[in-house]
Amino acid sequence: MSRPTLIFLHALGMRARSWRLVRERLGDVPSIALDLPGFGSAADRGGGDVAGMVAAVRPVVADAGRCVLVGHSMGGKIATIVAAQEGPAVAGVVLVAASPPAPEPIDEARRARMIEWFADGSISQEDAAAFVDANCAAPLPPVLREQAVADVRHARAAAWTGWLEHGSREDWRERVGRIGVPALIVAGAEDGDLGEAAQRRLNLPHYPDGRVEVVADAAHLIPYEQPDRLAALIADHVRRADQA
Repeated sequence: MSRPTLIFLHALGMRARSWRLVRERLGDVPSIALDLPGFGSAADRGGGDVAGMVAAVRPVVADAGRCVLVGHSMGGKIATIVAAQEGPAVAGVVLVAASPPAPEPIDEARRARMIEWFADGSISQEDAAAFVDANCAAPLPPVLREQAVADVRHARAAAWTGWLEHGSREDWRERVGRIGVPALIVAGAEDGDLGEAAQRRLNLPHYPDGRVEVVADAAHLIPYEQPDRLAALIADHVRRADQA
């Protein structure tokens, strides 16, 4: 049986290239990284709604044949929903600091502040940098920080605010149910809203064959903060999924 293709789905404000360090460390494992609607190369379309992002991912899954979905934060919610809908095509799931099928737990004052950042249709350099820095356990190397900040600034305002106002609040729990594929659920040890406790409470119940791993010295932007550790966890999970 051929190895499954990894399909990477990024976080709010990020884009496909946020997975570059992780994909490099996975070597020749076949993989695809997507720009979700409203971000990266797809910044000209999309309003932050879950159905629109799911619709963009499903054809890629169908073309890949057999895949493992890897979703970070916002992309984690999309990965779970696609896994529930695509059945045998999905051999496994990796959720990284993932938003759950339930409404995402976000401090309401912080949600309002993040929405306000795009009130004029774009976000300032300072506010984008504040977003990146607040989601890391320690400062990123300058080149990576500049890349992450640039990606936040490139996001479509309608997609950013649409996710915060609607997409993150959508409740897909009943439609997702329980998914019978091996699942690796990764939490940053210093993540707040979507740390280990939230992952165990909100994501793990959807995966009977799921396990939680906590990454030290990381908050929310784990693909940037700890790419070596994350790549090792993903590689191990792909081997497990292959044997399932």
